[in-house]
Amino acid sequence: MPHAEMIPHEDALRIVDETLSGALLPAERLPTREAEGRVLRSDHVSQIDQPPFDRSAMDGYAIRDDDDREAYRVLETIAAGTTGTCKLEPGTAIKIMTGAPVPEGAGRVVIIEEAEEKDGLVRFRRKGGSTNIAWKGEDIRSGDVLMKAGTPLGALQIANLISCGVTEVEVSRCPRFAVLSTGDEIVDDPKELRPGRIMNSNGPLMTNLARRHGLQPVLETIVPDNLEATVRTLKEALERADIVAFSGGVSEGDFDYVLGALPQAGLDVKFTRVAVKPGKPTVFATGNDRVVFGLPGNPVSVLLAFHFFVRRAAAHMTGSQDRLRTLRLPLAKYFKRRKGKRKEYLPARLATEGQVEAIVGYNGSGHLSALLQADGVFAVPLDVTEMAAGTPVDFTALRTP
Repeated sequence: MPHAEMIPHEDALRIVDETLSGALLPAERLPTREAEGRVLRSDHVSQIDQPPFDRSAMDGYAIRDDDDREAYRVLETIAAGTTGTCKLEPGTAIKIMTGAPVPEGAGRVVIIEEAEEKDGLVRFRRKGGSTNIAWKGEDIRSGDVLMKAGTPLGALQIANLISCGVTEVEVSRCPRFAVLSTGDEIVDDPKELRPGRIMNSNGPLMTNLARRHGLQPVLETIVPDNLEATVRTLKEALERADIVAFSGGVSEGDFDYVLGALPQAGLDVKFTRVAVKPGKPTVFATGNDRVVFGLPGNPVSVLLAFHFFVRRAAAHMTGSQDRLRTLRLPLAKYFKRRKGKRKEYLPARLATEGQVEAIVGYNGSGHLSALLQADGVFAVPLDVTEMAAGTPVDFTALRTP
């Protein structure tokens, strides 16, 4: 099929948003500790006060707040996980460990570093400052909304949910993801390399990005350069996956078959070219509740298109509020390029002063190793060919360990 007109990057993102609006996958319930990478489908409230009781924030001695004297009689020691048995009266103190419930009547815990205990009496060099008590419910109250629908769950979110008594969560099903790397030149085994052949890096790249961002890889395969094989593999992928991503085979060359395969698989093509560098031959198609992206073959293009498009589609399907974070930061040095017909993303690192430094020696969309030095990419707007040092630019963080 012939290529349509090249559209602005922002228009391509808008088309994805409009097309997939409301395309939610089914919800399911999971134990909270097993929900890493999932997205909350509903608001979740705390089941308990946090802290659940007045507890000591430090190792020290609990005393009444209105009891000021030179020495206090030590009644007992309360360890974390236990409760005291003695009543805190004027003139007395209770030794207490971090996390233990403070005795009734205590107004502060004097830290152990400010105390000297001898013969059953404790004296303090200083009692002022913080009370060193974490009061019941000061962090969050039972019934308060802890996390809203659309929150992606990582280790920090899971720990917070569990600490607040939420042991089961309602989450979206993971989008199933298929990666189809096209090209007779691609091999998985270095022993098969010879002139004209290259290693298959795009397949593992997208598969591992998918796992990191909450998608479930169900298929990763190499597709030979012929139309029949492309159609057959695409149909198989559509039976198994919610999102299918091709790498390569989307341009106008004699051996590019993705565009011809899409209508044969019952898909409606939304766009085929985007005014962005790298990533001009990016394709988006849908049909039968399935989403297909055709991405360029160069690995930097694949990485950026995955973040900009595949993650966006997955967010619609899961209800996730997670989006790429873009910061407005000053450019470290003068920048110039020859043409401004496309919006361009360039790998960059962040300087200590918070400035954006373009990676020196970047050789284009095939230079995947350049990204090992980068913290992300910065955008050069459409029709802009020069930017002075200090010019604010949009920086998108992409670094992943």
